[in-house]
Amino acid sequence: MRKEWYVLQVYSGMENKVKETLEERMKNLGYEKYFGKIIIPEVDELNYSNRRVQKIYIEKEAQIFVKKGKDVKKGDILAREPEIFAKTTGKMVDIKNFRKILVETEGKKYSKTFLIPESAGLLAGLKAGKKVRSETPFTKNLEYKSDVDGEIVSVEKIKRVVIENESKENDIYLLPRETFIHEKFKVGSKVQIGDKLCEPKEYKAKFSGRIDIRETPFHKEIKIIKTKKKNLFPGYVFVEMMYTKETEELVNNLPYVSTILNIGGKPVKLNKNEVRAVLRLMGEEAYQKRQVKEIRTDFEVGEHVKIINGPFEYFTGKIKDYDLEKQEVQVVVTMFGRETTVTLSLGEIEKIID
Repeated sequence: MRKEWYVLQVYSGMENKVKETLEERMKNLGYEKYFGKIIIPEVDELNYSNRRVQKIYIEKEAQIFVKKGKDVKKGDILAREPEIFAKTTGKMVDIKNFRKILVETEGKKYSKTFLIPESAGLLAGLKAGKKVRSETPFTKNLEYKSDVDGEIVSVEKIKRVVIENESKENDIYLLPRETFIHEKFKVGSKVQIGDKLCEPKEYKAKFSGRIDIRETPFHKEIKIIKTKKKNLFPGYVFVEMMYTKETEELVNNLPYVSTILNIGGKPVKLNKNEVRAVLRLMGEEAYQKRQVKEIRTDFEVGEHVKIINGPFEYFTGKIKDYDLEKQEVQVVVTMFGRETTVTLSLGEIEKIID
């Protein structure tokens, strides 16, 4: 007897509990050989209600390791700014700690950088996300103030290094404090042209999410928007198993399970297309994306179409709605006797020709 796919109808919100209990009981009873995968299909969706957003602002020449629209995990490298080298030979005459505060104006039309000595006594609470107005003070002595309306997007600790070159002119460098090679350089140190002043600076993801990248004339912005899991089929758990009297009794007696999905009392086995769609949605089965030569825009709401690419390839469905600007369409498909609305690109469907 081979394993087939069945669907358990469970109390909505208890899907994970059912899965955990089933895995525990089949292990205790020694029934692992009768079961395969147990799946709760979920997808990541952008959580705009969560205010936790990571933004980093990097120089144009920085190396970027992520792409717009792709997901990252906590700890992934987002970007790397290159090391900085001395442009001339000379002597280091001044090294001081500064804060570099980047303020983006309302409407995101432009940004302005403020350099403030640590010795000036910065006010508490200067962090990314804080709104500022013209004349908003940055320091306790009110010597340093914002002269624009906007929002603080980054506050960076830096070393302001002054090198007096052989022409008796001062070259000023703003270096990340954490990568400045402080063990090699101090006031009075001789500096040769090409000497490395600081190591590369890496930016890493503070949490998992989806990447957005925006370019301005002055810098690049990388933003991580937190995602959340969305259950595609609330109230259902997909189980791969051999259907025997013992396995039927086991799953039917699980807490929070209503029944095995059935028609007229006969358990419904998923067909190959339904199984393929579920596995693809979970990322457990790859599919080859076809190159779309032409996108049709003459579809109509209520029209039946064929899905030609993506997790739901080989399914047919009815158009519920579409958005030509986003090139997206919502199609109602039937899976295991239940109507489900899926969002596809226009390039993933085609008209059904009689």
